[in-house]
Amino acid sequence: MVTFSHSDSGTPEKMWEAARWPDRFSSLGLDGLARLVVVSAHPDDESLGVGGLIAHVAGLGLPIEVVVLSNGEASHPQSPTHDAARLAQIRRIEVTDALAQLAPNAHVHLLELPDGSLADHVDTAATAIVEAIGDAGDSTWVVAPWRADGHPDHAAASAAAERAARTSSARLFEYPIWAWHWSTPDAVVWSGETVRLFELVAAERKAKARALALHRSQVGALSDAPGDEAIVPAGFRAHFARDYETLLEIRLSAFVAKALPGNARTGRSGVPATAESNQTLTAGFFDDIYASGVDPWGFESRWYERRKRSALMAALPRQRFAAALELGCSIGVLTAELATRCDTVLGIDLVEQPLVRARERLAGQPGVTFERRTVPGDWPAGSFDLIVLSEVGYYCSTTDLRRLLERCRASLAPGGALVACHWRHPVTEYPLTGDAVHAQLTHVVGLQRTVHHLERDFILEVYEPRPALSVAQRDGLVP
Repeated sequence: MVTFSHSDSGTPEKMWEAARWPDRFSSLGLDGLARLVVVSAHPDDESLGVGGLIAHVAGLGLPIEVVVLSNGEASHPQSPTHDAARLAQIRRIEVTDALAQLAPNAHVHLLELPDGSLADHVDTAATAIVEAIGDAGDSTWVVAPWRADGHPDHAAASAAAERAARTSSARLFEYPIWAWHWSTPDAVVWSGETVRLFELVAAERKAKARALALHRSQVGALSDAPGDEAIVPAGFRAHFARDYETLLEIRLSAFVAKALPGNARTGRSGVPATAESNQTLTAGFFDDIYASGVDPWGFESRWYERRKRSALMAALPRQRFAAALELGCSIGVLTAELATRCDTVLGIDLVEQPLVRARERLAGQPGVTFERRTVPGDWPAGSFDLIVLSEVGYYCSTTDLRRLLERCRASLAPGGALVACHWRHPVTEYPLTGDAVHAQLTHVVGLQRTVHHLERDFILEVYEPRPALSVAQRDGLVP
């Protein structure tokens, strides 16, 4: 394995330009491609190596699956300001935002395997990649970090991708990242691979640049302190501003594949594969709804709503919470009940009309505040012991829902709880169904589901950090 450091001066991009690679290697066409599966060892590998390809395939409307093996929490091991847990939170959000820029409809699989030790988890990674591939065979392309890139996690990602591609009869390509830094045009050897260049148009280059900029913890310094330096400084980023991307097709010899654990070929990850045909509903939609009356959903009057609130409050895993965040608080009916169990409650909503009623309802109630915000972009600061996502997730596009859930996770205090409850019947105007929201929730947040209540009309779930104690354990009734 090559030894190098990101702090080394590295090979300047001008040296690679002088090698005139576009004259030496042929272009890569996408004939026969029906599905793209991108494997990333760390958040930002996908944007650096094949961000332009992802943007191009997204423009074609083809399905894209991105499997991110680790959270990249070991990127700054000497940081005096950010520990591994905080870096993991930051980088999960960054990769989610970057992929929303490149391919809004892509399905993102965050495996959260340990950064720096992916070689110990190749089986788990390979199983996840097979699930992402599905049954499309050689019309699926798997692209992963180059096996000889000089980073042990990239080698492990390559090994997992190769095993999955063999199992699924998919085509396998690999992309270099660190090789541009430590190698030179004369020294690099593409042994056993076929080099192809994927040419990028201006719009794809711009999309890639915007995605890279969103990996703020890597392209910029965390602080001025030693140990917080940028991992991907400007000189290194220059390698990824080219008007082409380099992919190496790995020729897979025929063989009988060994079955992966869990009969992975039988199904997908559980996230619905439907295309995102609608956008997140805007304030104008809700302005029209509230123009019909102050309580258009009957929160105050309907027995259904009262019963559902009772079920939600009964599902809370603790008697008291310090700080709660209620997303989509509307006129504050549920907020009032949360206030009886929480020291502070922040209720947020997209439009002002219901907030006026909510403030009137809870006027003088200590610890309760309301703010008008458009989430996930305008996210409140701080951490919360309880986050309530009730009847709001299906207003989001798939991309915005993913970003929303990532921010919920990042804002959840240690030992906190995320509670979600949604109407299950389809509504034509809504981008998603309640079931689709909870399928995403189960897949994205990486928490332990401790409550699952399913009725014909609504689904109610509670998620807590692993390992979560049961209510009886917290009360000392069982070990």
